[in-house]
Order: sequence, then structure tokens, then C-alpha cells
Amino acid sequence: MFRINTNIAALTSRRHLNGTDRDVRTAIERMSSGMRINRAVDDAAGMFISEQMRGQIAAFKVARQNISQAVSLLQVMEGGLDQLTSIMIRLKELAIQAADGSYSDTQRRNGIQVEGEQLVLELDRILTGVRYNGITLFDPPPTILTFQIGDQTTDRLGLGIVQIDSDALLGAYTSKFASLGGAANSAYADVPSIPDFLDQIATAIDLVVSTRARIGAFQSRLERSSSNIELQIENTQNAESVIRDADLATETSALVRAQILIQAGTAVMNQANLLPQNVLSLLNSIS
Repeated sequence: MFRINTNIAALTSRRHLNGTDRDVRTAIERMSSGMRINRAVDDAAGMFISEQMRGQIAAFKVARQNISQAVSLLQVMEGGLDQLTSIMIRLKELAIQAADGSYSDTQRRNGIQVEGEQLVLELDRILTGVRYNGITLFDPPPTILTFQIGDQTTDRLGLGIVQIDSDALLGAYTSKFASLGGAANSAYADVPSIPDFLDQIATAIDLVVSTRARIGAFQSRLERSSSNIELQIENTQNAESVIRDADLATETSALVRAQILIQAGTAVMNQANLLPQNVLSLLNSIS
């Protein structure tokens, strides 16, 4: 049927060309951005799920950083405890040395005792000086160290810290390292009390080593949590990529198809625009 007032064929061709043009622009946008979903209109449900996953990934990354900092803090603590252990072992060696009858009281006070006092001074310095980010870790310690390793209330781990100071380590013998006094004020010149002092040192070493073991066990747990978070980041990013990222092979194929359709549609619309002229030519032939 030939019509003059309305060229249905041309309108239909134009409608299809507009749709194909949108397909071309969409394919180009997806290929240039690398994402299948650039706006909510592209896939509202996919956009919603993807944004939720992105938020989860961001939370995982912060949790991973928290764990890294927690491990660093624990490593600082363990380093301090390692030094304390070395000092306590040396104090024990000096006590055994002082208990030997081949040393005079003067040698014990002015030789062995002097080294012991310097070791105790260093012990005090470590106890008050070991810090992480301004936090004193030993004397006085935080009541509990709390680490947030996720975005849930259950993702909160705590490590109770026992205060370790000179009194906790040396007990009543702390005062015996106060100065270069006489035998009554010397941990090493008072030979009869050395066995008790050795017991005190053994207790102190047990305290330090047990604390170090607890820290090591907690650090191992954090490292396991870090590995789990790394896996969750990987899997969530993969899932988010499946939803949001563009498949370049698919988009390239869609672009080529749309470009071919535009060329064909343009040619067809040109022919459709000639239909009224064909009617006019028919009328002229009749007249």
C-alpha cells in the first residue's frame, strides 16, 4: 500500500536505527570503561548487588590492614619479651656464679652485683620503653588489646595482657638492686639467699615465656584470619567482576553487529524515503 502523508516504512527504519545507535553507544561505553554496568539503568539489580559487594571488599581490606598492624604490635611485644628473657637468664647465670665459694664478698658486691644492677636498669628501661604507636605495652600495659578484623560485632578479638614490671619479675629482690650497698642490700653477696633468688628468677622466666607463648598463639590466629580475609577478598572481587565487568569479546561482537545494522538500516531508510517519490512518479505516469 502506498501512502503520501505518512511514510510508515521510513518511520520503522528510523526507530530501528535509533535502537541500533543506542546499542553502538552502549557497546562503546562498556568497552571503554571495562564495565557492563555503568549506570543503574544498565542493570538495577546487578548494580545493587555489585555495590554491596564493593562495600564488603572495602571492609575486608580495612580488616586486613588492622590485622597487619596487630601483628606488628605483637612482634614489638615479642621482641621486648625476648630481651627480658635474655636478661633474666643472665641474672640467673650471675646468681649461680655468685653462689660459688671461690668468690669473695667484695668480688660479689663490686663485680657480679654491678653487672646485675645494670641488667636490672636495662630491664626497667625495656618494660617502660616498649611502645607501639604511643601505647605502652608492658608497664603499665593496656588491660586488654582489642583488634577489629571484620565488619561484624563478632569480628572482634581481644588479648588480655598481664602486667610485667620489676616487682612481677624480681619480687622482693627488686630492692637488692637499688644501689651498690653492703651485703644486706646485694642480691649476690647474700649467698644463703641465692637459692631463693634462683627460684624467683625461674618464676620470672616462666612468666615471660608463657606471656610470649600466648602472644605467639594469638599472632598465629591473626595470621590465619588474614589468610581467610585474603581468600574472601579474592572470591568477592571475582563475584563482583562477574556481575559488573564487561566481557570484551561479547561487547566487540555486539559493536560489530550494531555497526553492520546501522549501515544496512541507513540504506533501507534511504530507500523508504524514496517511496513517496515513487507514488508521485506513478501519478505523473497516469496523468
